[in-house]
Amino acid sequence: MLCKHFPKCGGCQIQNLSYNEQIEYKIKKFVDIFKREPDEVIKSPKTIYYRNRMDYAVGPKYEVGLKEYGKWYSYVNIEECFLQSQESNIIRNKFREFIINKNLKPWDTRNYTGFVRYIVIREGKFTNERMVNIVTYKTDNFEYYKNIFLEFYNEIKNYVNSFYWSINDTISDVSYGNINYLLSGEKYIKEKALDNLYYISPNSFYQPNSYTAEILLKYVKEFTNPNENDIIYDLYSGSGFYAIEIGKYSNYVYAVDNNKENFEMFNLNKKINNVKSVKFLLSNVEDLEKINADKIIVDPPRPGLHKKVIKKILESNARKIIYVSCYPETQKRDIDILINKGNYKLENIIFIDQFPHTYHMETIALLSK
Repeated sequence: MLCKHFPKCGGCQIQNLSYNEQIEYKIKKFVDIFKREPDEVIKSPKTIYYRNRMDYAVGPKYEVGLKEYGKWYSYVNIEECFLQSQESNIIRNKFREFIINKNLKPWDTRNYTGFVRYIVIREGKFTNERMVNIVTYKTDNFEYYKNIFLEFYNEIKNYVNSFYWSINDTISDVSYGNINYLLSGEKYIKEKALDNLYYISPNSFYQPNSYTAEILLKYVKEFTNPNENDIIYDLYSGSGFYAIEIGKYSNYVYAVDNNKENFEMFNLNKKINNVKSVKFLLSNVEDLEKINADKIIVDPPRPGLHKKVIKKILESNARKIIYVSCYPETQKRDIDILINKGNYKLENIIFIDQFPHTYHMETIALLSK
């Protein structure tokens, strides 16, 4: 299978390789970074239609798709994409046709003009639920555009459980709004991992590959090996993906994240999964006064751990650190500091192919002392 938009489209970079060749390529990259083989290599259970979220940009010539690889200003008009679902393809293509017919002006990232910016599609792979969110620039004609977008909803309502319109009133080229309007359907969708249900809102975080997310959760739980008296911190927690599962086994779990929407989802996740022992700390991780923990889970963004966070982790003298990363270069940097300054030992490190057909990989490291 080779997508007709490859290699111009930025969604995939190594689709020209067979899947086994992709794995070999990533293992070599892993060894180049860590100077060792991974203890385990886990392939994605699905290699097409595996993503639960796609953010399709709208270009100035009514392109609806993804950016050209390495070019923020160039758009690829996607007709068929193998990353999310066949339903996602239908919705995206109908949206292109709709905004052309309605003469809705596309956003121009170079001139900061226009109106329609993104269509974001989120799915629960194990719940068969779907959210569609249209992201635009601000407008003084709210009711007019609300009714216009409801016309589009009527065209796709058989595929959609939750339908939003979000407004990004800045010139920043981001696919989320600072104001979200629920136009039709459910306020949230849900996804399942292991025995847990997780709520998803327009801007909350969830691991992008639902099939490998379950595997991530399984290994984080195994590496943490929680018992009821452990004090466990889950840093950069999102909506509590790890903390909810760990909270079934420990009485003292603290989830830390700075996103208010994640906080809202966490409270729903805690309730629906009947987990009472987890507390959410709404804070930047680096702003925590201290971390008093026996075990620490970290899943930071691509830049890795802030130097203040590393200092607090070292001061905590935690027995275990479980480090999940989508960017092994910064993970390796941070692990070296923790080993050299904290006398930790790298016990295990696993490579999970969370992003087939791309350069990216997910790794889970267990450090202990």
